[in-house]
Order: sequence, then structure tokens, then C-alpha cells
Amino acid sequence: MSWSRSFLVAAGVAALSSGCGFHPLYGQRSSAAPAGIADQMAAIRISGIQDREGQMLRNALIDRLTPRGEPSTPAYILDVRLSESMTGLGQQKNSYASLGEMNVAASFSLLSRDGRNGFSSAAHSVVSVNFLGPRYASVAVERDATERAIADVADSIRDQVAAWLGDPANKPSPQAVNPELPPNLQRR
Repeated sequence: MSWSRSFLVAAGVAALSSGCGFHPLYGQRSSAAPAGIADQMAAIRISGIQDREGQMLRNALIDRLTPRGEPSTPAYILDVRLSESMTGLGQQKNSYASLGEMNVAASFSLLSRDGRNGFSSAAHSVVSVNFLGPRYASVAVERDATERAIADVADSIRDQVAAWLGDPANKPSPQAVNPELPPNLQRR
């Protein structure tokens, strides 16, 4: 009998929460609702980012924002600046670093194609690196740390962009200027 009570409680909670305004961030609400966050993110073009790490970040962002390919007519342009540094934290007797910290920081701005709507922010990731004895192993460890930090930064950028796109206050105004009307008759 206890399983039926727990089923009824779960059904009651689900019924009560359906009207609370909860909606999935990446999903669509209904066919009559405006495009979902995933559709809006699929309309973002990611500008080129300098260096090998920048290329890795751009590829990670493409996978997260536009997995079906970049749009031919983007609604938004994402511009990213990336910086990376490695700091030695622990040293061996021979003065080689044995423990390090990989810092990857990105500042980015998302602008609508017409430049009227957008925002800027930053993402940061710190990854610990344990250097091994042979040089090749240390290079592999550094490469792995860079990949992990870039994945963290890409996730952070995706989450910030999704949150900004999901905020109704950030939508373009439906009363945009009509180019066919003379300037004195346009709504402001």
C-alpha cells in the first residue's frame, strides 16, 4: 500500500508544480510559444578566436551552441578573447615545478546582428596540474589541463548566454523602427 501512496503524492506534486511557471531552460514551452533557448543559441555565429587554444574554444562553443552547424544568417555574433597562463606552485629539489595551476580566462560579448541588443561578460577556469618526471608526460598533462579548462570555459559561456537569452527583458523590442515610415512618424 505504501507504493500507491507515494505514487499519489508524486502525482499530486507534479500536478501542483505544473502551474508554478517552471519551464526547462533549453526546451520549448509549446508550439505557440516563441522559439526556445536552443533555437536562439543555434542562431549565434562565433567569431574566430586567436591561437590554438582559441581554436579549441571555438570548436567547443560550436558543439555547445550550434551543434547542427553555424547559421547562414545569424541573429547574434559572439566575440571571444582568450588568455591562458601556467603558474608553478610546488618545486622539486632540482627547481623544476612539480605542481602547477592552469588559468584560462575568456572575456566575451554577444551582440545582435544589428548591434542594438547584447551583453558582455567573462568566464574563468583554474585547473591543477601535477607534472610528471619525463618531459613528454608533462606535455601531455599540460595539454589535458588545457582541454579541461577550455571545456569549463565553454560551458560557462554557454550557460551565461542561455541565461541572458532566456530573460524576457533582453528580447529585441517588437516596436522596432519601421524603415518605410518617415522619421517623424516612427514610434520611439
